[in-house]
Amino acid sequence: MKGLFITLAVLCPQCCFAATSADIDKMTTYAVILGRSTACGVDTSDASRKVGRWLDRKFPPGSRDQQTYLPIFSEGMLYHAKQQQAGKSPDNCQGIRRAYSKMRWPE
Repeated sequence: MKGLFITLAVLCPQCCFAATSADIDKMTTYAVILGRSTACGVDTSDASRKVGRWLDRKFPPGSRDQQTYLPIFSEGMLYHAKQQQAGKSPDNCQGIRRAYSKMRWPE
């Protein structure tokens, strides 16, 4: 995901992004764990709502940041869900469930 961010920055150098690298790292982490957890049958609805509210705070609706990062987040979740389903994730579902249960979700 970081490589995708760098590619976007190179292709669109005139764009100004308010998001910090810490925000991008968190967004990436949330996409990975939510995607993999969903593929493992975990009910992610509560965490997804919390992450959605966090995304709205960090990447305000209608902003250039949201237009850029929300699709990256969505594609990241989908990618990691597919990788998990295909057995291409480094973690099995038991490990994913354990990581999900220990995850500190935003409020």
